[in-house]
Formats: sequence, C-alpha cells, structure tokens
Amino acid sequence: MRPTVLLLAALIVASCGGAAPQPGAGGSSSAAAWWPLRGTAAPDADAIHRRPVVVKVANDPAARPQSGLAQADLVLEIPVEGGLTRYALVFQSEDPTSVGPVRSARQSDLNYLSTLRAILAHVGASESVTQMVRDAAKDGSFIDIDEFQHPEAFDRVAGKVAPYNAYTSVAKVREAAGSAGRDRVDVPALQYDALTHAASTAGQALAIPYVGAGRVAYAYDESAGAYRRTQDGKPTMDADAKREVMPDNVVVIKTDVKEIPGTADVTGAPSVDYRATGSGTVVVLREGKRFDGKWSREGTGMYRFTDAAGAAITLKQGRTWIHIVPADMELAG
Repeated sequence: MRPTVLLLAALIVASCGGAAPQPGAGGSSSAAAWWPLRGTAAPDADAIHRRPVVVKVANDPAARPQSGLAQADLVLEIPVEGGLTRYALVFQSEDPTSVGPVRSARQSDLNYLSTLRAILAHVGASESVTQMVRDAAKDGSFIDIDEFQHPEAFDRVAGKVAPYNAYTSVAKVREAAGSAGRDRVDVPALQYDALTHAASTAGQALAIPYVGAGRVAYAYDESAGAYRRTQDGKPTMDADAKREVMPDNVVVIKTDVKEIPGTADVTGAPSVDYRATGSGTVVVLREGKRFDGKWSREGTGMYRFTDAAGAAITLKQGRTWIHIVPADMELAG
C-alpha cells in the first residue's frame, strides 16, 4: 500500500477518535499511534489525546537564548509589533521543566488555540486582548492560564531582568489547568509521510529578512537530517537543554498581515493580526528540498499544503517550525 494511502487512512481514523498508525516508508506501520503535531511514534493511543500546552515566549534579542525550543513539537513564529516576532511553543509529546521567558498573549493567538484544543500559558496581555482571550476560552475550546490569575504556574527566576524573568514548566501549566487540563481531546494532525511526491527544487538554504527580529537563515545539515537555524548570524540555542535547535521541517506561510487600530505601544508601533483561513503561498523545506505551493485552511481546521498540481506537500516526521510572514515578503535562498 502506498504511503499516501496509509496517511489518508490514518487521518480518517484519527478524526474518528481512534488510534492512528504512524506514517512510514514502504507502507509499513510501526506504531499503534503517532503524535499529531510531530508525526513520530506515541506510547499508546491515549497519549495522542493529551491537551497540547502552548507557551508564549519572547523572541526579541534580550530574550535569547530561550528555554524550551528544543523540546517543542511545533514552533509558531508570529509577527507582533515593531517588526518583532513572538513564539508560540507547542508541547504535546514532551514536558520540558523550563520554558521561557514567558510573555504576553496577542489577538493573533486566537487564530490557532481552538484548533489545538490547547492550554495557553502567558503573562498578561493588553486589556482588550485579555478580555478577548478570556471570553474565547469560555466555550472550553482552549484553557487560559495567565500569570495574573495563576501565579502558581510561573516562577520569576534570579539572574534575569523583568520582563524576561518569567518561566514555567509544562507540568505546572497542566496542574494549573485542573481537571479540564486532563480532558482528552482530538488534535488535528499535520500531514506527515516518510516520502513526499510533490514537486520540489533544491532547498539547502533559506533566509527570512525580518527587520526588528533580525534576519533568520536556515541551512540544511545532511548528517543531522535537519536544518541549522541562525538569527542575526547567531545559532538558535536552547538555554536549558544546552543544545542547538534544529527543526526537521521549515514552513513559511505567506498571508495578509494587518495593523490593529488603537493598539500602538509607547513607541507608536501597533499590534498586528494575520489572516489564518482561506489560502495563500507556502514554502516548505524538508530533507534539503524546497517545495513551493499553496497553504489552505478552513474554520478551525489544520493547515494543508499542496503543490501546483494539487499533490500534498507532506512533512518529515519530527519537529516543525512555522513562520507567519506578510504576503509580499521576499525570501532569499
């Protein structure tokens, strides 16, 4: 049986709440279940229904190196004010003991939280966004853990200057969420396959020309089978794990990014939001190959990626780093 057929079967089974087989080369299924946001083997069919934990982590230069990056199943790098970006680190298969520095939520976080059925950990937000997040969480689609309501879930660590001294752990966030945090949920899966049949070109390198956040560059390391990442010319490191962060997949989603009126900070820079549904241009890197195509997403569903002929651009099993960038941003490499 072809891998794409197995993947389709896995997605159908997962959508029905059952255990999904791990996608593998040659049509083999080597596990009873696989992590929906990582594509690797899970210990059992129940584990894949754990609520993911999302931690908002700063990415301005003063915050680096951060902790928790190396253990995230998925990293969403989302534009905020002043040309900066902020991370949403998504944990389901691993429970790091140190994640941070934790910063505030943004309106744009509402674009993905209901999809992931996640527990959101953050340190406050603007008054309007705080109310948006709390109101949105009332339907139970995600759980809001704000330091101002749950100080027990956060530590202010010595040796760090505020606001870069707030840290947490996945265990503390889950404990603060109480019984709702232990609920089993269905997490929509990204599409994984050991092989992909979409059209590709060489994808050894890619650069994303952020201004405020600093230029990000990826270079494929064939021996590691993953991408080395630099920002402002420096390797992206995990301070707690004490190792370089190397994603297996890099996804750049181009979309409409707009300023939100009335949200300017003290420097005059307004917050931004992005269009998360419909379709647009996508660039995917995996295994030294580049795939140019289209992203699509409906409602609270998961992103899907296809090439010009409509073939699925699938991801390699492993860690994925997703960038949300303006539609007119020119990528290099």
